[in-house]
Amino acid sequence: MGAQVLGAAVLAVAGCGFALPASSVPAGEAVDWRGEPVQGATWRTPFAWPTRRGEMQVRPRAAFDISAVVAAAEPYGFDDGAFLSPVDLVMTWGRLPEEPYRSRVSYYQITRYYFWRTRDPSVDLHYIATHSANMHMIPATHNLARALAHVGSGDRVRLRGLLVDVEGSGFRWQTSMTRDDTGPGACELVWVEEMQRGRRLYR
Repeated sequence: MGAQVLGAAVLAVAGCGFALPASSVPAGEAVDWRGEPVQGATWRTPFAWPTRRGEMQVRPRAAFDISAVVAAAEPYGFDDGAFLSPVDLVMTWGRLPEEPYRSRVSYYQITRYYFWRTRDPSVDLHYIATHSANMHMIPATHNLARALAHVGSGDRVRLRGLLVDVEGSGFRWQTSMTRDDTGPGACELVWVEEMQRGRRLYR
């Protein structure tokens, strides 16, 4: 995240509703956000996905598993990607959800980007940049769409699925493949197949 000093603050930029309740089952262990996201090879092949904008081709790039504390959530209903990804989540992991970072870093989102800010330059700015990310969520089921619509700041979540590229009907969206890139195109495009929120599991 390219940091800019604005007055006394350090600012960084990274780029890039459903009425029915979602059904869930009890989860096993609690979400542990202290580890790094797990990304690996996938055997999954490209597949077609029907949307209100027509059929999309989804290309799996990697298997993905992340446990994190949500720092911000932003729903989208009318932008170009809303038909595919109705919500973005700012995910924080490792030591970032804990002190000294928790009370010294703030986050917000706008137009598919997220921003973080701190007034304490003594904290590790590189660590903030590499342990937070704005992720575009693509729910694989209607139930997951309902569940994701209710995720908010402070929620402890685990998401399992795929990092994907999506293309079709004049539309193209590509995922980031690393957690340390910045600027436009640095967001992960996550095909969500399972979500744990607190002690509940949604599929």
